[in-house]
Amino acid sequence: MKERRRNSRVRRILAWVIAAAVAVSILTIPQTESYAAGGKVTKVAVSNLPAKQLTLKKGKTFTLKPKVTVTGKISKKVTYKTSNKKVVAVNAKGKITAKKKGTAKIYVISKADKKKKCTITVTVGKPVTKVKLNKTKSTMTVGKKQTLKATVTPKKASSRAVVWKSSNKKVATVTSKGVVKAKKAGTVTITAIAKDGSGKKAACKITVKKKTTVKPADPEPTAPTVIKSLTILGNADIQVVLSAKQALKASDFTVSSKVNGYGKYVRKCVLDSVTTTDQITYRIHLNRQDVLFNSNMVQVSVPKLKTSKEAVYRKAASTITTSEVKIFAKGDGFNTKKDVTYYKPDISGLAVFTVGELPPGVSYKEVQTGSNSNYLEFTGVLTASGIYTTKIDVVDELGNKIHHTITWKVWDDQTIVAEDIIQYGNLKNPDAAAGKPDGAYTSKEDAQILPRGGSSTYTYEVVSKADCMELTPDGFYAYGTIDTSQAGTYTMKVKITDKKDSSIFTYCTVTFVIAKGIRVNGTFVDLDGHKIKNTVSDTFLCYIKSRWTDRAYSIDLKKEIGKYNSSTGTVYFDVPEGNYDIRVVNKAGGVEKYLENYTVSASTSNNYQIVLPLYQITVASDNTALGASSFGEWEEADGTLRGKGEYLYLPVGNYTLTSTAEKNGVTYQATLKISVTNTTRANMVTAHVVAQ
Repeated sequence: MKERRRNSRVRRILAWVIAAAVAVSILTIPQTESYAAGGKVTKVAVSNLPAKQLTLKKGKTFTLKPKVTVTGKISKKVTYKTSNKKVVAVNAKGKITAKKKGTAKIYVISKADKKKKCTITVTVGKPVTKVKLNKTKSTMTVGKKQTLKATVTPKKASSRAVVWKSSNKKVATVTSKGVVKAKKAGTVTITAIAKDGSGKKAACKITVKKKTTVKPADPEPTAPTVIKSLTILGNADIQVVLSAKQALKASDFTVSSKVNGYGKYVRKCVLDSVTTTDQITYRIHLNRQDVLFNSNMVQVSVPKLKTSKEAVYRKAASTITTSEVKIFAKGDGFNTKKDVTYYKPDISGLAVFTVGELPPGVSYKEVQTGSNSNYLEFTGVLTASGIYTTKIDVVDELGNKIHHTITWKVWDDQTIVAEDIIQYGNLKNPDAAAGKPDGAYTSKEDAQILPRGGSSTYTYEVVSKADCMELTPDGFYAYGTIDTSQAGTYTMKVKITDKKDSSIFTYCTVTFVIAKGIRVNGTFVDLDGHKIKNTVSDTFLCYIKSRWTDRAYSIDLKKEIGKYNSSTGTVYFDVPEGNYDIRVVNKAGGVEKYLENYTVSASTSNNYQIVLPLYQITVASDNTALGASSFGEWEEADGTLRGKGEYLYLPVGNYTLTSTAEKNGVTYQATLKISVTNTTRANMVTAHVVAQ
């Protein structure tokens, strides 16, 4: 019995030992399912997308670049899978193909551990084509914040979100909303990248400066000399009165101007002369290219005396009369999404309106835009046909008065209305080089007569007309035309009758005012005297506006064929005798220059020159395969165009410009880095050109 119990105890002990040994052996077996060859997959991602999303046009492809993070020795290979093959396909190499409009998911899966994967949302739609920031350069102080705003093109892109990146988070950080915080002194680039994987991006270079301790200013002299008064005598003459005698010369004065109430003083005026008889009262005369315009704010400074003063140039108040005709159908409504009717006068500042009688069913309200502009907006529904007259009196902040008349012509099926037409034209100046005498050129003009009302079918009858005028019916409407070589005022009176009811009719008068054209020749040069030529389309524009009539001429230097010679930098146009304001605009650099009250006369040469605050830079190429003249438009990172080919016209500043060209099927990219100052600049720069 005792021996049996002993044997039983031994068997239990042996069983426990065996179980323990088995357990130990299990613990020492390698775990091959989770740890192949002693390694582990920690993360699966893609390296060529800023976010886990991608937008592709139908038919386009994109190849993913997987990034697998592991510990130890383990395979980094992946497989790919799509949630919807009809929308988006993917092959074994990660190449995605957009099939049809819609959204699908692409899975990047680790071969070593299928639980580790990355999911990409792919949309077949409109990808982003351009990203633009509101700033390309900026300066900040440590501890300060600023917000960058990104604009994404097109507006109907499938995803318009961007991802913000900082090149150096120690210098500045940026939030997901574009809020930049300066951390320490240095230079950093903040980049906005399209979130849809298109690769489009824009950057802003930010210089962060240390906080500076403002030192107390040195004590002012007991009796400093200051500008006591500032009087603007005319558009080119300014009187300055000092508080004490000072021997000053022209270079001691700085004169700047701006549109009243808008922004900083960025326009520096050129001084022709500064005179004085007592060293207290000084007379400043401006260069004719830098004259003042009505309501300009003017600042005169004497830096060496640390004094400045402001004044507003205001011409004598004017009174003008204007009119317009509005044609509507009975039952037409205003202030809808389709049709908003308004009156916006050309005024300075806020206006006071006095409005007379309106057509039945129509009222008005004043609308203010900002702090210095307002206009009239008409509302309601026209309830009766007929002709109505509304008189509007306007007085602006400078005392200018406008007497405006609106004629409302309202038609229905029993009434016909038509607008009287005044058409202006001028005869071209004879081309002496071609040997063409006076009278060889004619003015050919036409005016469309467009009646409304009745049955919408009409007959036209000439009641009276000049010999050089004709009437040409053309279905619903008709044309009044003139072909003359003589200046003058010509009229044609036309009766318009309803085809279905001869008792319904109206009259229309067509007037042509033809003047003899005077040839005006202009040149535009930089600060070194170089003619501005071979410019980018829409960069340099010239506008000429009549001072004394309601006529306005606009000349686009690039688009008006035969007017602007891009190879010589000259422009010409034909206008009647009179006085004109001429304005040249460099849209890329925001530069404007003026000639005010320029007289055009048959007895003068009519040749003018405008100097723009720019410098000509000639471009060379470091690639013998492609010269600089072959390149197209040079642009900054934000898309601002700065020139074309081998010529650039730049204001003072620092630039990084790029351009592309193609030759023999090869695309080349050129890069320029340029620094331009008033004293230091290279007349020629060399572009680094590489084949792509």
